Amino acid sequence: MASFLILSVFSLCLFPRPAATASQGDDRVDKIEDRLWKLEGKLNQYIEENGHLKKMERKLNQYMEEHGRLQQQNQELQRWVSKTEKKNGELTIKISSLEEKVKEIQQSNDKCQIDIKQLSTIIEDNSDSFIFNNDQMNGSTPSNSNEVKSFSSHTYIRKRIVPATVASTEQVAFYAYMSTNTQANLRQHHTLIYDVVKINKGQGYHQDDGIFTVPSSGVYVFAWTVAIQTHGWASVEIVVNGVVFGSTFADGTLSDWEHGSGIVVVETHTGDHVYVRMQENGNGVVNSNARGRTSFSGWKLF
Repeated sequence: MASFLILSVFSLCLFPRPAATASQGDDRVDKIEDRLWKLEGKLNQYIEENGHLKKMERKLNQYMEEHGRLQQQNQELQRWVSKTEKKNGELTIKISSLEEKVKEIQQSNDKCQIDIKQLSTIIEDNSDSFIFNNDQMNGSTPSNSNEVKSFSSHTYIRKRIVPATVASTEQVAFYAYMSTNTQANLRQHHTLIYDVVKINKGQGYHQDDGIFTVPSSGVYVFAWTVAIQTHGWASVEIVVNGVVFGSTFADGTLSDWEHGSGIVVVETHTGDHVYVRMQENGNGVVNSNARGRTSFSGWKLF
């Protein structure tokens, strides 16, 4: 548009029309000047608009660059979302697996609870129960050793499913000893276990825990020995239903070997528990080998 106007002006200047009267010439000049002013105004307007377009073009380029950056960020976000969804899927699978395991554990726990209840019922129907508190374990004598009492959280309960079916006229006797030495420095009230059983008439002695369960009421004799090497010592005691009935001490600090022994006569009742334990913390090992045995024995008098 601007080029056309400029060419029109130049053509008028270079190729004037035939001469006319003076008045006509003045009018024509005025018209040409007016047209020139209008063309100049339009040219300035065009230049102004063209400058505005350039500004718009620069802004458009900026917007395009920003759009490119946003597209790149969007692609990165999409990749991150894809990875997150994948991880969420894996976590969902793991959570489902854990929930299944929890259900299995709960079912197993419920079954165990049922088994425990059934076992408790069997124990109550077929065995005697003995409850010892801390005072009994330390040797104090209760008013009635056969009386069942309820104590605090320190109560110690021991039960065994052993029907008392042995007749009072049947012979009861046992003898057992340790096959090897014990660990060093046994703690107080550690029960000594005699794993080699030579005789067990009446099946009252249990080599798994070292406890003799009285098969029939009567008067019994119990004997025990303890062997100690040089530089060691041990104090042991015999316990019936948590009540101490006797003790012995062996000191090897002044000699090569030392043996201690004890014997008690006790009136017991069916289901009573008799065992030997450490009276206090020991020093060194309790010995038992071919040179000298640590043993536990007992028999029924009548």
